[in-house]
Amino acid sequence: MTLRILSYNILAGGQDRLPLIGNVIQKQQPDVVALLEARSRSHAEALAQQLGMSLTFGEANNIYQDHVAWLSRLQVIRAHNHRLPVFAKTLLEIEILWEGASLTLFAIHLRFGHDQEREQHRVREMQAILGVLHQLGNQPHILVGDLNTLHPTDQPNIPAYISILRQRGEHTLNPQFPREVIPLLLEAGYIDCYRTLHPMTPGYTYPVPVPWLRIDYIFAAPTLARRLHACDERKLKWLLITSHSGLSSGRRIYRKLSFVGY
Repeated sequence: MTLRILSYNILAGGQDRLPLIGNVIQKQQPDVVALLEARSRSHAEALAQQLGMSLTFGEANNIYQDHVAWLSRLQVIRAHNHRLPVFAKTLLEIEILWEGASLTLFAIHLRFGHDQEREQHRVREMQAILGVLHQLGNQPHILVGDLNTLHPTDQPNIPAYISILRQRGEHTLNPQFPREVIPLLLEAGYIDCYRTLHPMTPGYTYPVPVPWLRIDYIFAAPTLARRLHACDERKLKWLLITSHSGLSSGRRIYRKLSFVGY
């Protein structure tokens, strides 16, 4: 059995875009979905009902209520919301049954911002995450989410970034992109699923409609590396329309991966 995992920042809780978001998720036929910026429990419940999936909801720390949620078609046998003070939002853990064995999934949304101060906050967040993951030892587990930071070898599309700044009436002579968080995961042995399968493809995930950097990731414990089958970013082209209220349908390309069974 192939396990399909999808990570999706739905932007400000989805608002009136929920039916469209649900249709996109349904089209990908995921087994589990990490929802980021799930600002409304009732909206997350509506998505779960539309998709026929169970909901695990983790309340966040920040004033914008950027909660994290898991939707699952598979049985969830345990859940824990690690709402530690260091987290800008929260770290939501679920344990599912896959092929008769347990698999632990974590979803996270790290602090936003490109400056060094916010990167240092993300470093502290990642250190706390690794402390939680370390308790699992060799048990199979996966970390997904919006990490708001760059891989040490990734190259952003700087011309696209500068063009966006000019459209906003802003400018920068020397854009800085901190890269101190991802090395912590790599040094701990975790596998960057997308980069493993696509070593030469940028895989930009943010923002739409012209993405210019990759800040959304799925990392797997080394014990799962040989079972990695696919990991792709999917651009929601047909969703990039404005709703009747004038709200954009989304700002994020979602990240999807699959693992093959034995």
